Amino acid sequence: MAPPSSSKPSTKDLVKKGPSALQKSANKKQDAAEKPTTQRAIVIRNGKYGARGTGEVQLVTKLAGREKLDLLAEDLIEQAKQAIARPFRLEDCITIAEAQCSAFLDDIANLQDPDLFYDIIQQELEARTPKDANGKPSAMLRNPTYVAQVVATRIHNAYLLASAWKIASDTLALLAKEGLKDHTAKNQLKNNEKMRSRYLVLFDMVGHLVDMSQAKFAVLATKSPHYAHFFKEVEDKETGEKEVVFDYRAGLREAGRSFLDSIIIELAFPESIYPKSILYNILHDAVEEAPREAKRFPQALWDAVGDLSEAVELQQILETPLLGPEGQEMRKMPRQMPEEFERWVDASIYSQKASEIIGNFKDVIFPLEKTKSKTTLENMWKYINMNYKSISGQDINKLWGLEDALNAPPQWHAYYVDPSVIPEAEDDVLTMGHNMKKTLQLTAGGEDSEDSMPELQSVSNSSDEESDDESTDSEDDESDWESDDGYDTDQEDYLREMLREAMDAANEAEADLGVPGVDPLAQDEDYRKGNPFLKLLGSLRGRMFPPSSKIRNKTDRPTPRGAGEDFLKKATEAPKQKSALEQLLEEEEAEKAAAAKKKSKKKPKKKKAAGGTGTSTEAAAPSTPTAPEPPTSPQAKEKKEKPAPKPAAPPPAPIWFETGETRAQSARAYLHENKLLDAEKNKTKNRADHASIFSETGSSKKEEKEKGKRGGMFSKLMGKGSDDVDQKEAKLSFFKRLSKRTKGYMHQLLRTSEDEKRGLAPMKWENFVKLMVEMGFEYDPSTAGSSVRFIPKDQRDKPITFHKPHPDPTIHPVMLREFAKKLQRHYGWTQEDILAAA
Repeated sequence: MAPPSSSKPSTKDLVKKGPSALQKSANKKQDAAEKPTTQRAIVIRNGKYGARGTGEVQLVTKLAGREKLDLLAEDLIEQAKQAIARPFRLEDCITIAEAQCSAFLDDIANLQDPDLFYDIIQQELEARTPKDANGKPSAMLRNPTYVAQVVATRIHNAYLLASAWKIASDTLALLAKEGLKDHTAKNQLKNNEKMRSRYLVLFDMVGHLVDMSQAKFAVLATKSPHYAHFFKEVEDKETGEKEVVFDYRAGLREAGRSFLDSIIIELAFPESIYPKSILYNILHDAVEEAPREAKRFPQALWDAVGDLSEAVELQQILETPLLGPEGQEMRKMPRQMPEEFERWVDASIYSQKASEIIGNFKDVIFPLEKTKSKTTLENMWKYINMNYKSISGQDINKLWGLEDALNAPPQWHAYYVDPSVIPEAEDDVLTMGHNMKKTLQLTAGGEDSEDSMPELQSVSNSSDEESDDESTDSEDDESDWESDDGYDTDQEDYLREMLREAMDAANEAEADLGVPGVDPLAQDEDYRKGNPFLKLLGSLRGRMFPPSSKIRNKTDRPTPRGAGEDFLKKATEAPKQKSALEQLLEEEEAEKAAAAKKKSKKKPKKKKAAGGTGTSTEAAAPSTPTAPEPPTSPQAKEKKEKPAPKPAAPPPAPIWFETGETRAQSARAYLHENKLLDAEKNKTKNRADHASIFSETGSSKKEEKEKGKRGGMFSKLMGKGSDDVDQKEAKLSFFKRLSKRTKGYMHQLLRTSEDEKRGLAPMKWENFVKLMVEMGFEYDPSTAGSSVRFIPKDQRDKPITFHKPHPDPTIHPVMLREFAKKLQRHYGWTQEDILAAA
């Protein structure tokens, strides 16, 4: 007997190769096609229709994107009826509201900064101006009127959202002051009429925020390269106004097949059959399991997704005490909207009209490069304030009630973190402090069963690099249906047949109705279950939104209260235009008069020069536009002790809650200081002196608490005091203890003289996260979109939100400068701090 061969047998010797049509493709896309959400949807479908399915369902072994969305959303709705709702936590609500309010206040401050304004508006123009048919920049970018309209709209939107978030934040602070507790919130609202009324007003206000954020997101989606063809503008025959509807002729096939696109389209249109929180949970999981598909979102659209996600999350938390039969009854109870809300509505109406007046500054800022000059930008804001005064009688900051909020002093208390325990990977940073990574929403949360979906795995950066970057998004979407060897040809043919039938039904319905939209109700119910395209058309039927980029508050009031019949006439008349020469001469005269008055003010040393300069322009040249009050540096804020002199005429009643809120103390700080949080949250943190920048003695704390009682719950101001030297020494001590790596990042961030790259080099996002963690912040990236929240460990400080760069997670120099100025405004980090610690 011959000895066995020692040669290693080949694969073909052991396994016979069969027909290619019967073999599973080795294509990586095919292997990765069944994602966890797909597996879960198939389990739901089989449980709903049986293992073999019914009708057309049994013929298709794979899922269309829209069918997958419907299965997951319907299942989550059913689970929500039986599952325990997300617990109500007042601290979480305050954190979200404060962070979002600060984010939009920062947006306003950036629009008044000549170092940032040009880049912000340039990005806004790119996001809202589709390219022409040849893929080149639109000719609209060379139109001064169009550019000025974009600027005015951006300013209006920033003020509208900032003031709305301020109302939400202030209301939450008042609820905390009134003693609202996490575990007894429902009973407190049931038994306390005043608290219930305030809470319902807050819930309504957050609903407005969700609607406004959705409108912003939807319009940006219509301008993005990937999603623009899904939408078209039509004229509403009832109102005669332009509306955006779904363009089924151009986008039905892709919208029905792509899972991610079907989610975005469902989110863009109002009045969805699915709650926004459900859609966001699905979107979050879809991006988690396939991050490469999220690259189709441009930065502006992904930022809007993040902002909407924050509003939806707050709405979801606030809804918890209002669930159940008793909660539904409370929702129906009457409540009168407070004066603060009514004044916000008035401001919105005034701003809508004032932002339409652009004739007096459109040539001042065009070409846009001129706004890099501080003088040019200040002149633009003068004219904008003049326009707002001509409509409302107030400048823009007074109209929106944001004067104090925009000039709040910075505050930061250090919390030392040992740099040796900070992990290298960004995902591992979540284990620092509180683990903020949320469990994925499609899992049941209990014990796994045979029908439960496997846990979704977080995707590492390496998996991104190993993936085939040459393939397009459309190929990824179609990988669920077809492979290179034609294995899914029969299913593809059947899919085309369903699409053809849906198009025929849509065309017939549109012809019969005579208006845009479709009427899939003409089809039989069982037939629609098997056709995802018909179900998509049915869900989008009759849904539309206005195409304007200018966010509007939904109100039935056509004019502000007390405006009278002259408001509409006044709104259409722009202030008298002047020639460029007249404007220049008036500006020169105003500057000379202001300089002369400033010199006369300097003689008495006790008086502050800031107050004099604030009124000198108005006194010298009352006919010229009033200068705005741009955000001042932290040093200037500390020197400013008295407000500017008031005009002779009595000012209008305060617009906002009389809480005296500034950025010096957050609502989280108030809760912590007054022990209004749950007991388990009130753990006192003992720190060495070097870990606290603003160290306080027991007597000083009592004095500040007494001042807080006299001036409101947020009246602690960080002015210069006798312990100023100790504070600086403590701050310097903390910066000296930073690791060498973090000091290098701080030099780059603050663009100090020690920065070898002179602030011109980008920074990796993960390095910025490590910097913030070592500075004592918790990292919360749990929301969908680009919004990332950093929460200071010391509850006396406010949280801060940044938009993560997308799709490339690299912070370019312009964005890095914006990050640096934002941190300086909030926490007072300066170049001198890091240089002194070097």
